Amino acid sequence: MPTDTISKTIGVVTEVTVIAPLKEGGAARLRQVLAGLQTNPDSPIKQLDTIHFARWVIIDNDTRMLFTSNFDGSLGAYLQDFSIKTPQGMDAIFGNCEGYPPGGCADFDAFIAYVRKHQVPTDLFYAAYPESTVKAVKKALEVKALADQLLDKLG
Repeated sequence: MPTDTISKTIGVVTEVTVIAPLKEGGAARLRQVLAGLQTNPDSPIKQLDTIHFARWVIIDNDTRMLFTSNFDGSLGAYLQDFSIKTPQGMDAIFGNCEGYPPGGCADFDAFIAYVRKHQVPTDLFYAAYPESTVKAVKKALEVKALADQLLDKLG
């Protein structure tokens, strides 16, 4: 797996920003895909327990897609999670972009090369909890909920 990247990492949190050109008619198709993912309670994005934040935006008069995310770990591991756990979702999204690999994200080397080709440097990256993984944050919230329940019972 390639290790060169322009992503920034603070603590355990890494960022990526990608701007990719859309195919002719890709904006309309992409909006449908994204709307379905937004409203789906079982969205494939939720299968990745390393995502702090992810956003897809259609920009520049429907000619390009912006993808930006903060996540735990390295860019390579993050993209590999997408290619293993949610390949249909990634292909449905990025398949609307020009030059996306014919084999989709299942062709991991081509997928990561595509992302890196369209990756842009981030000038400022901030992580509110740079030493906390998504799993640790979720666990802390579970503990807080249990403590709140206990305190409520104690009155």
